[in-house]
Amino acid sequence: MMQRKDEVFDYKNLVVGNAYSKNEALVTANVRPLNNNKEITGITSFNNCIVLFVTLDKRGKESSHKYNDIFLDNGKKFHWESQNKNTIETPHMRKIFTGETVVLFVRTHEKIKSSSQPFIYIGRLSYIEHNGNKPVQVLYDVLDYQKKTNKALRAIYAWEKIDTLDIDNKLPEILKKEKLSYQGRVADVKKKKVIELYAMNKATEHYEQQGFEVFDTSSNSPYDLECHKNDTIRRVEVKGTTTEGSAVYVTSNEVASACSDECETDLYIVNNIDIFLQEDGNYYADGGFVDIIKNWKPEEKFLEATVYRYHLSKR
Repeated sequence: MMQRKDEVFDYKNLVVGNAYSKNEALVTANVRPLNNNKEITGITSFNNCIVLFVTLDKRGKESSHKYNDIFLDNGKKFHWESQNKNTIETPHMRKIFTGETVVLFVRTHEKIKSSSQPFIYIGRLSYIEHNGNKPVQVLYDVLDYQKKTNKALRAIYAWEKIDTLDIDNKLPEILKKEKLSYQGRVADVKKKKVIELYAMNKATEHYEQQGFEVFDTSSNSPYDLECHKNDTIRRVEVKGTTTEGSAVYVTSNEVASACSDECETDLYIVNNIDIFLQEDGNYYADGGFVDIIKNWKPEEKFLEATVYRYHLSKR
């Protein structure tokens, strides 16, 4: 029987964003089906490429198996850690370092309600750099990154954003470096302003289409828009983000205003905004998906403290 390393895995038959079980992926790529479910593990060498199957949610795993597999730059890069049995001298690892094509399948959860979940085909990866040993940390470019994504692909790209990770001694060196770079980019005031303005304009347009007269109150009130129609007044808190929008930052004043009985408040979120740098050095925004929470009343169980103000007592 031909060994896997001698088979040609025809990944051109696969569609980025489509779901496949391991066996469906093999059959679609014109290689031999599985003999058993454990035959193909996280990494497999074929004649023409290396195939990775990755499950992102590792909360049920032992500490030694909680590898840092994470997408960066909204899905354009991927940080992967090899199993501890792999070293920089392992043959398939050496192939990766020398430019062998790597193709990636990812799922967020292994099982949902006891049902095994399929993998989403992410496409080809291109090696950038590696660090460490047992596990080996590898940073890739996602060559088949999709600007327009389906729901499954969006969820995978945004599974665990690098801005949620703490820079400490436990964070791999490559991720530390990427996080510091990421923080510098996100802190860019011009880019941040473009994102905010883009979201504000979309929200204003939406409520005007609903027949409201819209006033920008962001500079002097704890909410961004006040919308008037006949005897009805609505407040709107607007958030824009380049992430999938599973979490947004809100201030204590914004929460207090939304929870008050003065007026109903909507939370208007534009997520997955695309940001582009023009030749003149200015940014512009495009795309995005809108999520509106009507009559938003932020519950304490969904609020997470990210910063505290500490008052020094007089001595």
